[in-house]
Amino acid sequence: MGYRQKDMRGFSLIEVLVAMAIMGVVVAAVYATFIATQRQAYTQEDVIEVQQNLRAGLDFMARDIRMAEFLTPDDRSALINAPDQMLVDANNDGDYDDAGDSRPLLSLVSATSVHGYARIDEATVNGVHLELDVSATTMQQFGDGDAVRVFRAVDLSPVTDIYPVTGTPSGDEVVLDISGGGYVAGTIRSGDLLVRIPDGAANDDFPLQIDYQVVDSASGDPAMNELRRRVRDMDGNVIEDFQLVATNISGIALAFLDNRGNATSALDDVVAVQITITGQTDATGTGRENFSGVKTRTLSTTVKIHNGVVL
Repeated sequence: MGYRQKDMRGFSLIEVLVAMAIMGVVVAAVYATFIATQRQAYTQEDVIEVQQNLRAGLDFMARDIRMAEFLTPDDRSALINAPDQMLVDANNDGDYDDAGDSRPLLSLVSATSVHGYARIDEATVNGVHLELDVSATTMQQFGDGDAVRVFRAVDLSPVTDIYPVTGTPSGDEVVLDISGGGYVAGTIRSGDLLVRIPDGAANDDFPLQIDYQVVDSASGDPAMNELRRRVRDMDGNVIEDFQLVATNISGIALAFLDNRGNATSALDDVVAVQITITGQTDATGTGRENFSGVKTRTLSTTVKIHNGVVL
C-alpha cells in the first residue's frame, strides 16, 4: 500500500506581504481609535474637573454673599469692594501681568465667615459651663472645640466673649466653656443668636471682612487662575490667610442689583449680586496639537443678600 505525499508548500512571499499589509492597516486603525478615545476621555475628565471647580467657587461665594451684613452694625454696608470683573486684562493680551491689568478683591462684611448660627431659647450656668438650649435643626453647625459667640439680634451687639464649644452637642443643647471668665449669669436672653466664629478670631475682631481674589496658578497656561478666600478683621489684620477655593478659573463677572433688579454702583443700595463664573480646561493639556482643544464652561446665579435688615 503506497502513501501519498502531502502538499508541503507554504505561503508565497506575495501572500505574506499582503497579509502583513492588511494586518498593518487593521492595527493602525485600532491604534488610531484607541488614541482618539483616550484623548476624548482625558478631555472629558478635564471638563468634569472644570465644572466641579465652577460649582465649588459659585457655592462658596453665594454662601458668603447671602450672609453678608449678618449681625453687623447699621453703619456697615454689606460690600466694601465691589468690582464688575475680578480679572481685568487692560490690553486684552490674554494675561494679567501688564501695567493696567488688575485682580481686584471682592470684599464683604459679616459677623461670621463659617456660616453657623442658631437661635437661643434658654441659657443656664453650671459651674464653668454655659448650657444653651437652641433650635435642634441647627445642631449640625456646631462641634467640639468650635469658637462661638452670642449676639443680640435686636441691636446687633455682641453679648458674650468668644467661647469654645465643650463636647459634642446633643439634643438641643450646646455647652460652652466659660472658665476664662467674662460672662455674667442672666446676660443672655431668649432670641439671642449663637454664632460660629473662625478659629483665631478675638473679641475685638467684629465684624469680619471676607475677601475673594482670583490669582495666577502654577500652570503654564496664562488663562488658568485660582479663586482664593481670606478672612480679616476690619483693621486689616488677617485671621485666615488666603485659602484655595477653586481652580481652572478664567473669569468672574459681577453685577450688583438694587431692590428693583437694576444694576447699581451705590453699595448701600445693593440687595443682590449676580455672579457669572467661567472656567476652562488647561491649554497645556487639552489645547495641545491633536487634542480636542480648550473647552470652556460658564455658570451663573443671582444671590440675594438676606441679612441686610435687623433680625
